[in-house]
Amino acid sequence: MAQNNSFPVKLFIYDLSGGMARQLSPVMLGRQLDGIWHTGVVVHGKEFFFGGAGINHCLPCGTILGQPNSIVDLGYTEVNEDLFQEYLDSLAESEYR
Repeated sequence: MAQNNSFPVKLFIYDLSGGMARQLSPVMLGRQLDGIWHTGVVVHGKEFFFGGAGINHCLPCGTILGQPNSIVDLGYTEVNEDLFQEYLDSLAESEYR
């Protein structure tokens, strides 16, 4: 939870290929790919990600991708949930429709 008005931020990293990119890329592409990556940012108890319908959110690990391959601790933010959502809404109307 929040400490001193700061909120933890984490990056969830998923391999969309489920490990197949690592196995098949040398044969199919002639070079090694470790994965086909998708990410979500977890803050304020929600996982935010970009998809076909723009900026989406769900509970952490609530996408069809299941558990992330790795989680990176990005530190803390002092941006409260309302201001963060307002910022995402503005991005959703302009750059990330």
